[in-house]
Amino acid sequence: MKWCANSIRTVLLSAFAVLALLIAGLAGGDVYSEWQRLNKITQLKNATVISEKLFDATEKFSIERDIALTILHAPETLETLQPRLTESRMAADAAMNDAMGSLRQYRFPELDQLQQKTLSYRTEIEKLRQQISRTVSDRATSPTLEKKWYDTVTALTEQTEDLWLGFAGHFSDIDPTATLHMRYWHCLRIIMDNTGHERAAIAELISTNAAPTPQQSAELWHNRGAVDLSWKTAEILAAQSGLFPIISAEFSDAKSHYETLQDMTENIFYLPDAHSGTYPIGADIWLELSSELGDSLDDLKAASHKEIVRYVMNFRVKAQQAILFHGLILMIALTLCIYTFHLVTNRVVHPINYMIDALLSIANGKPGAFVPPQRRQLAEIGNLMQIMNALQRNVEAALLLAAVVESSEDAIISKTLDGKILSWNRGAEHLFDYSAAEAIGQYINLIIPPKYMNEENQIIAQIHEGKSVDHFETVRMAKGGRLIDISLAVSPIRNAAGEIIGASKTARDITERKQAEAQLLRYMRDLERSNQELDDFAYIASHDLKEPLRGLFNHASFLLEDYEGKLDEDGVKRLHRLAHLSRRMEHLVNDLLYFSRLGRAELAIQETNVHQIISDIEEMMESFLHERNAHIIVPKKLPKIVCDKPRITEVFRNLITNAVKYNDKPERIVEIGFLDRAETPQGPENGVFYVKDNGVGIEPGFHQEIFRIFKRLQPADGSKEEGTGVGLTFVKKIIERHKGRIWLESIPGQGTVFYFTLGR
Repeated sequence: MKWCANSIRTVLLSAFAVLALLIAGLAGGDVYSEWQRLNKITQLKNATVISEKLFDATEKFSIERDIALTILHAPETLETLQPRLTESRMAADAAMNDAMGSLRQYRFPELDQLQQKTLSYRTEIEKLRQQISRTVSDRATSPTLEKKWYDTVTALTEQTEDLWLGFAGHFSDIDPTATLHMRYWHCLRIIMDNTGHERAAIAELISTNAAPTPQQSAELWHNRGAVDLSWKTAEILAAQSGLFPIISAEFSDAKSHYETLQDMTENIFYLPDAHSGTYPIGADIWLELSSELGDSLDDLKAASHKEIVRYVMNFRVKAQQAILFHGLILMIALTLCIYTFHLVTNRVVHPINYMIDALLSIANGKPGAFVPPQRRQLAEIGNLMQIMNALQRNVEAALLLAAVVESSEDAIISKTLDGKILSWNRGAEHLFDYSAAEAIGQYINLIIPPKYMNEENQIIAQIHEGKSVDHFETVRMAKGGRLIDISLAVSPIRNAAGEIIGASKTARDITERKQAEAQLLRYMRDLERSNQELDDFAYIASHDLKEPLRGLFNHASFLLEDYEGKLDEDGVKRLHRLAHLSRRMEHLVNDLLYFSRLGRAELAIQETNVHQIISDIEEMMESFLHERNAHIIVPKKLPKIVCDKPRITEVFRNLITNAVKYNDKPERIVEIGFLDRAETPQGPENGVFYVKDNGVGIEPGFHQEIFRIFKRLQPADGSKEEGTGVGLTFVKKIIERHKGRIWLESIPGQGTVFYFTLGR
């Protein structure tokens, strides 16, 4: 029996291990297949490059063919076209050598014969080039040489086309889109080659001023049909592969150039009897028009090649990502296989064997002690031994929860979905004055005022959806009709299957809080009214005070104007003093009004550049600073902050003004900076601005006095610098409104540093 049990467990464990290894094998197979696919994609990328090289070679040979034919037809164009002929020969040879050299890295047996045939045409072309050079140098023409040159170069381009088709066929099964790209590329090659044939044939007719023969007209119509079909096919293939939206501009431009050229030449060169006299365009003009078409086709080719290469590169990246992903799956599968084998062996097989051995010993009447395995081996089997203890703890926890519910001061009620009350704790008895016996079995509308029944229906609808209701403030009704403000929380009750079978309500009496909120609201309204009255009073008082003050100032000014010559020195001095005091009193009233509003105005919080604030202040105070030989320096970059920009501007302006005014040095220096961290008597502070001067300094006993309103350390009478003594009071108030604080360090005779923080 024991052997059988062990065998079954061993078989199951082995089967699980085999399954895990199978998963790992499949993942490994995916990695291998993706690796092979990546190699093919890499070959496809290289093939795309070689395809471009072959395309480029045939195009350059076609250009050389057309230029050479033009010179042979019209020797007088030799001086004009000789540099282009030489350049095209060099470019064609370089392109073909590059393409053939790249092809040698691929060992496709069927390509050897095609390559040899292509090379034989190149050898023939070299001989024809020499004959052409001799002929054109003698300013002679040779129809036989022209035909042979045209046929040989055309045969080379066609042979190169066959070579490309044989080469590209090896990569047509890698990706459907890449295959469409190859077919599109083939159509584009046909378009460029056939348009080259057309342009060369028409150039020959123009240079000889000969009417097209029926055979030439047939060839032109044949080329045109092939090109038209290739345009349509290329557009379809580009659209199917997703290429067209990207190259549509170049495609449309090249096609438009071709159609324009066709419209110009259709009735001239495509009909045998259309020629009479002299063609309306010359060889040079035709070469220029052909070059424009060639340029647009080159642009289309370049745009197409760029997008095809980009697609292949993205395709390659995706393959690499797939390899990484499947490799990760493989590692995870192997890890899970090893871990699962270890886990099942140590936490299932060994504990079960241990329990069976103990039970068999006891069943056979032998002594046996049922000792649980070590802690690291408990896991699932060890948990079985603790089920009864867990059940007992759950029962105790349920009894404790029931006691908590019963002793809660909040009303806790459970009910069915149709509203029948199932439980009613003591808190509910105290709140609603119904005993549990009176409430249980009744419907919940027992405590709901009639006008609030719609709320209950909405709550039940949310409970049906499995949603809870939290902190819902409403009104309920106690026994006798007494209304109570409560905060309500309702949650769904679910059975073991997860079905909603009822609702649990917790109600808290918030009558006192509601009364306190109402009282607080009244206080706030009274405070708002008081603040408004204070603002009105401050405005009226300032207005009423400023009127007589202005009168005093004006009368004193009038007396000085009219009677200054009649009064003695003491009288004039007193009138000046009266005018000065009137103006000072008006400033004090204005500052008092501003201070009264400063603490209640809302802050316009925004992101602010402190450097811009300092620059604006320097510009505004330019004459003030210049007259006092004062300079503002900022040692390092100041941070951007979130603040009320106009208020913080006022802070810096007041501190800078004081630093300049109360300074007896020949050159007055004001330094503005920022510290990430600063040590203060009250503890470290982060984010500290400072304004430092080299002025007269402040005695320690006045470090707090200077922030009191209208407090000036220098007397107002006869002082050199005028002021009302409220600047630093405003500064302190603004900084405190920003949740910050301000303090200073000063050495009399050496200068003062004001530090401040901004908490918001």
